[in-house]
Amino acid sequence: MINGRLNPTKSAGIGLVKVVIQQLDVQSRWQTILQDSFSDIIHNVAQLWPDEQSITISYRDLRNFDPDFAQSIIDNPEVHIDAANNALNQILRDEGYGNLNPMVRIIHLPKYQVRTVSTLRVDDIGKFLAIDAVITKISAVRPRIYAATFECMSCGAANHIQQPNEQELIEPLECNTCEKTKSQTKFVLLEHESVLVNSQFIEIQELPEQMKGGLQPERIQCIAEHDLTGNLTPGERVKANGMLFMRAQRKNGKNTPVFDLFLRITSVERENIPFEEVQISEEDENYIKDLAKREDITDILIRSISPSIFGYNKIKESLLLQLFGGVRRLNSDKTTSRGDIHILLMGDPGVAKSQMLRYMSLISPRGRFTSGKSASAAGLTAAAVKDAIADGRWTLEAGTLVLADMGLAAIDEFDKMSENDRSSMHEAMEQQTISITKAGINATLKTRCAVLAAANPKAGRFETLSDVPFTAQVNLAPPLISRFDVIWVMTDNPIEEQDAKIAHHILETRGKGSIALHGDIDITFDEKNEKKNGDEMILDTELIKKYVAHAKRAVHPILEDAANQAIIDYYVQTRKKGGEAADSISITARALEAIVRLAEAHARIRLSPVATVEDAQAAITLTRFWREEIMGGEFDETTLHSGKKAKARDREKIIMDTIGNLASSGGGQCKRIDVLNHLEKYNINRDTAEDIIDKLVESGRVFRPGGYETLALI
Repeated sequence: MINGRLNPTKSAGIGLVKVVIQQLDVQSRWQTILQDSFSDIIHNVAQLWPDEQSITISYRDLRNFDPDFAQSIIDNPEVHIDAANNALNQILRDEGYGNLNPMVRIIHLPKYQVRTVSTLRVDDIGKFLAIDAVITKISAVRPRIYAATFECMSCGAANHIQQPNEQELIEPLECNTCEKTKSQTKFVLLEHESVLVNSQFIEIQELPEQMKGGLQPERIQCIAEHDLTGNLTPGERVKANGMLFMRAQRKNGKNTPVFDLFLRITSVERENIPFEEVQISEEDENYIKDLAKREDITDILIRSISPSIFGYNKIKESLLLQLFGGVRRLNSDKTTSRGDIHILLMGDPGVAKSQMLRYMSLISPRGRFTSGKSASAAGLTAAAVKDAIADGRWTLEAGTLVLADMGLAAIDEFDKMSENDRSSMHEAMEQQTISITKAGINATLKTRCAVLAAANPKAGRFETLSDVPFTAQVNLAPPLISRFDVIWVMTDNPIEEQDAKIAHHILETRGKGSIALHGDIDITFDEKNEKKNGDEMILDTELIKKYVAHAKRAVHPILEDAANQAIIDYYVQTRKKGGEAADSISITARALEAIVRLAEAHARIRLSPVATVEDAQAAITLTRFWREEIMGGEFDETTLHSGKKAKARDREKIIMDTIGNLASSGGGQCKRIDVLNHLEKYNINRDTAEDIIDKLVESGRVFRPGGYETLALI
C-alpha cells in the first residue's frame, strides 16, 4: 500500500496473473475438448499440412459438449480463439508435430449472433458474431507483422515489440539493454526474426434482400489472415464469422473520438446452397408442391407477373420462364452451357418496360436493378479501384452483374450506355464470367445471372413500315443483340378497343391502390400469400420468390427423347425454309440452345424433373411467336447480324452485281444512268436505287471515280 492506496505496479501484476491463470484454464479445457471429440480431424491436418492449415469446428458441437463454455466463447472470443490455437498446437507438439501451426475455425454460430452490416452497434464490439453479406472488394495478400524484432544499432541488442494494430508499426521508444532512446540510436527491423502472417483486407456489403428501400447498402472492412487469405472473390455470398473491433478515425493527423468498425474474420461459411437466403418452411414447401400440381399453375404465375400492367401475356410468359431459368450444364471438355435466359425488351416510350424490370428485380431471388444511363462498364461488371485502407493499392470491386450472380440483373436504358461499356457485356452474358486484366490484377469473376434489358428506338418511336428492321432501330450492336434468347418489340399503336381496356385497367388499379403517405404500404394477402382478382388467383411476390428459389434449388429437368426430337424437327424445318435473300439464315445453333433453356424452365414451373414434349412445344410456340409474329415473317439471323431486312440485302446485292458487271465491260467503271436503267428490270425504281447507291458510297463499298455520273466498285 502507498498512502492508503494499492500499489499500481502490484495491482497490474495481480491482474496479469489472473489473466494468465484464466488463459491456462481455458486452454486446458480446449485441449480436453479437442482430444476427446476432434482427434481424427487433428490427425488429418497433420497429414495434409500445408494444404490444410486449420480445423473447422461447429459451434453446435461445442454447445452440446458444454452450453456454459460455448456461451463464454461468444462473450470472450479473443481469449478462446488464442486458447484453442495454443491447445491445438500443444496437442500436435505432444504427438511429434512441433513444426506445425494450424488454426481453429469455429462455424455455425447461433442465429441470435447473426447480424447485418447496418445493424452493428457498440454492444457488438468484442463479441463473437456472424455477418451475412456479399463480398464487394478485396485487396492483395500482403505480409503483416504480429511480433516485430528490432536491432539496436548502438549495442546490437534485440528488442521484441508486439504489434496489435494492423495499420501502424510500433517501434521501440528505447533500447531494453543500453536504454538509449529513439532519438539517440537507430532501430532496424529484423524481418527474419519477426513473426509474419499473410493478411488481406476484404470489404463486405449487406445483401440486397436485407436493404430497406431508398437506403444505401452499408459496408464494413474485414481483415482475413493465415489460410483465409486469397480464397475469396468479389461477388461471393458468405457468412463471415469473427470479432468486431474499432479503430479511431484520423483527421488532420490526429485521432478523433469517432471510431470505424472492423471485423477480424476467424472463419468463413460460403453460401453453397443456391438461394439459401430465401427461407422456405416445410409448410411453404408443401404448399408450393400442391400449387405445382395444378393444371393452371402456369396461367396463375403469368397473371402474378406485374398484375398492375394490362396485357402482354406472351411477354409475361417469357419473363416467368426467365425467372425459373434452364439448367447450367458442365460439358465433358470442361466448358459450360449457360442455363440463364436473357431477354431484351425494345419498346416505344410509355409501354411499361421500366415497370416490368423493376417488378422482376423485386420478385427474383438475388435480383438487381440498374439503369444503363448511370452504369459504366465498371459499374456493371467489375472495377479496379485504389483503396485507402489497403495503402492505395489497387483492389477489385464487384459490379451489378457480379453481385447478381445466381440471380437476375435488370438493366434499364440499355441503349444509353457507351459502346465501350456495352462491349464488356459480351463475355458476361455468354460465358458468364468477367475477366479483369488491369492495374496488375488478373482475375475472373462469375456473372451467372439472367439479364433483362430494356431499350428505346433511336428515332423516339419504332417505324413499323420502314425497310430498317426493329433491331437496327435501337442503338445496340448486332453482336450484343444476338446474345439475347428472346427479343420483344413493344409498339404503342392506337387501337380503340385495346386502348379502352388499358385505360379502364389503369384507372381501376389506381382506384384500388392504397394511399402511401409515409413509405410503402403492403398489399394484404391471405394466410396463403394469395389474393383474388375477380375469379382469378394471383400469388404474392414473397410466395413467387419462394416458389422460384425452391424450383431452382431442387429441380434440374432433363429433356426426354420426344422433347429433343420436337426441338430438332423445328430447327431443321426452320433452317430448310430459309428466307427471301440468298444469304438468309433462318435460325442458328444459338437460337436452338435458347429453345432448350425455355423448355427446361417450363418444366421447372411444374417442379418436374423431366422436360416433356409439351414443354418443348411451349418453348417452340413462344420462339415462333416473337420471331415471326412480332418481328415479321422476313426476320432471320442475317437480319439480326446485318441490321438489314432480306429485301434490302437482296436489292443491295443486285445493285453491287450490276455495277460490277457493267464496270467490267467499261474499263473498270460505268455510268450511273446505265445502272439505273438496268435495275428497272428487277423492279427497283430509280429513287430507291439512288438511295441505296448513296449509302453504298458513304460506306465505302462503291465510289465515283469520274464525278457524280460514274460508278465503280472498290
